[in-house]
Amino acid sequence: MLFVHNPYGQHYEDQIVITLNKDSMIEILHKNFGFKKVKDPFGNTAIQMSARDAFRFSLIEGTPYLAQEYGYTCKEQMRVFYGRSSLNDGFVYYTPGLFGVKRIGDTIHLDEGNSPYYLDKKFPSMFHGNKTVIFHEETTLESKAEVERDFHKKIKEKKEDPSEYLLSTVSKSNSRKENFLEFVASQYFNKQGYLTESQVPYANNQGVPDFAAYKTPLTDLLIDKKFIESACPLSEISTACIFSNKGKSFKEKINYEVVIGEAKTNADATKQLCTHKELGLASCLFEIFARQKKKNDFGLLKFDDDYVINFDAGPIQSINKTLLKNDEKFFENYVKFYLIGNLPLEKIKEKFVTSKKERESEQLIKRVMNTSFNDIVNFVEQGMK
Repeated sequence: MLFVHNPYGQHYEDQIVITLNKDSMIEILHKNFGFKKVKDPFGNTAIQMSARDAFRFSLIEGTPYLAQEYGYTCKEQMRVFYGRSSLNDGFVYYTPGLFGVKRIGDTIHLDEGNSPYYLDKKFPSMFHGNKTVIFHEETTLESKAEVERDFHKKIKEKKEDPSEYLLSTVSKSNSRKENFLEFVASQYFNKQGYLTESQVPYANNQGVPDFAAYKTPLTDLLIDKKFIESACPLSEISTACIFSNKGKSFKEKINYEVVIGEAKTNADATKQLCTHKELGLASCLFEIFARQKKKNDFGLLKFDDDYVINFDAGPIQSINKTLLKNDEKFFENYVKFYLIGNLPLEKIKEKFVTSKKERESEQLIKRVMNTSFNDIVNFVEQGMK
């Protein structure tokens, strides 16, 4: 038995199948997170977000700001590591992103990178005022670069500022919507008090999880110290130099916890989740959307027929307690780098780069990790004054 329940989804006897097109994506953002529906400069329905939420959307979903002719996305621009020490025999694997590198002669030096501190100088309106997300349904004849340039030009012709807009280019089908699902999961878990990230640093011989959420006592400390407003994506810790944070901590006793999700629209994530299960790091493993059909061994984040999130955590997974303890140490070190990302490069190098013989990025990593968390907090607080 099959009947059409709404314009964007079909309701089968045992599941609701939703097509993630621009209309249903707008409904999901509006109904779950309260984002206001507005009209874009061309009279089409769009979504309005605060500068903070727009940053998160670009960071995780990948939607570019139209601040320049060909757009600028924050996605994967603020990474620090691609491998975590708890899963790689005590080693971390650095990748340029939040901090950049440049070659001078035969020597590799640290560079400004893509921290919000420097993005705020390059794109002055990015972190200020409300932003409007335009949703454009793509055709097979268009390249994303051409679409971004075209919208940038047309918005200027409307006598409006393109930097106040982001452009989400979407297909009519479910294809290439995993990033959108990661953003939905991130917003959902942030509201539950978890710090989050997509494209998670992991074991070098394992596939990278799409999404992770962390319950940690560090969240309250970061709120109390005004580094964050509330639980948020990890990269947002580096925006304390821009955003005013006035949130209140929960003052609850919290044990460190890792949650891992895999986003799929036209397949399932059973294979990846089984691999994560074997490691014993995450207490909750779940699929995001995954054709909206739950597997017995794992959880599922899906939508009901009114586009409201329905999350079933599934069974509690077995944990390797030693691994979890080691991972908490890694995570504390990991957060330190997003804290120092609030400072200009010269202050960072003055503190952590002291030798001309050793590569600057290696000095930064070793010295930050050997500095206590409280000392890092104090250093950044003083440096931001």
